[in-house]
Formats: sequence, structure tokens, C-alpha cells
Amino acid sequence: HSSAEWIQHQRYHGEAATIWSLGLLLCHLVMGKHPFRRGQEIIRGRILFPRWLSQECQDIIKRCLSMQPSDRPSLEELFCHPWVQGVPLP
Repeated sequence: HSSAEWIQHQRYHGEAATIWSLGLLLCHLVMGKHPFRRGQEIIRGRILFPRWLSQECQDIIKRCLSMQPSDRPSLEELFCHPWVQGVPLP
């Protein structure tokens, strides 16, 4: 799915769009489904999280899928997020 700014204004911000895509991918990986079904759901920006999903994981997904591109974290900020820091590497 396209980012919120593309759906609303046909604007593209490279790094912000990448962060949006990473948020969608993470959401799909941890919840097993896409958080939005239609463009209108993206614009509303509401994500229903299962109770078992940690607050840290919910926070990083919410930040990545922020409606405003400027509110999304940078890649560096993502790597420093507590959820990412707590993920054990193989």
C-alpha cells in the first residue's frame, strides 16, 4: 500500500516512504496481516493491535506508520528504538 502522504496529496518523501514500508512489513510479520485494507483506513491511521503484542512493538509500528512523514523516525532512530535493541540476533 502507498504511504499516507501519497494517498492524500500524491507526494513522495524517499526516506519517510521507506520507513512507512518498513512499518507495514513489521506489522505484517508480527501480526500476520496488513494493518490497512483500503486507502481510507490509511488516512484515518488507526491500527488495531492484538493484546499480546508488546507496547514497544506497537510503539515502533505506530511511529513508522505516522500520517505525517516528518513524524516518522529516521533509520538511525529505528535502530536505537528499545524494541529493536531487545531483539536477539541469530
